[in-house]
Amino acid sequence: MRNSFLPLIPELEHAADLLDRAVDAYLANNHVVASAFIAEADIPEIYEYTARITGPIDPTIHWQKSMPKDVLPSHERSTLRMPTAKDEVAIFKRDGWRCRYCGCRVVSKKARSVLIRLFPKEARWGRRNIEKHTGLAALTASLDHVVPHSRGGTNAFSNLVTACGPCQFGRNDWTLEEVGFNDPRDRPPVVDGWDGLTRIL
Repeated sequence: MRNSFLPLIPELEHAADLLDRAVDAYLANNHVVASAFIAEADIPEIYEYTARITGPIDPTIHWQKSMPKDVLPSHERSTLRMPTAKDEVAIFKRDGWRCRYCGCRVVSKKARSVLIRLFPKEARWGRRNIEKHTGLAALTASLDHVVPHSRGGTNAFSNLVTACGPCQFGRNDWTLEEVGFNDPRDRPPVVDGWDGLTRIL
């Protein structure tokens, strides 16, 4: 059993550090330094790491050769696909703004949008994945259904955990058992001073 598809690479933590410094610099009215930190957090190795996990099925990573066939038809699934925005933030705070699978720090979607608006060149955000800022793309906070929605999972807080992009989109409709993941709810969340860069809002 394992906690995530691949071991956490140091470049993800480095990108989180750089984005943290960028927000501090921006709030101190030093936009040139903030711009430089954001550009430095756009790390090619992060794209490669993410593409391996979220790209075509690789049995050595996903432990599966195909997507599950026993997904529920839409009319049999929980009617609410996602919780409210308020509940979403409450879960992110509960989880310390960290992926409950690999453990990396994640960034608020709203904070990401602010950085893209303020620094459109450095925080590039094109249509294709390769055109997106690698650090911001991989570290954007998302909610993951531990029991996938397509397999009968609900929006109960107990079934929702914070996830980074690779862990969220790599698992798709597979269950924890199918990908050989330990249940993240068996490990207490790490809650410290990390705020998901929400202080920029």
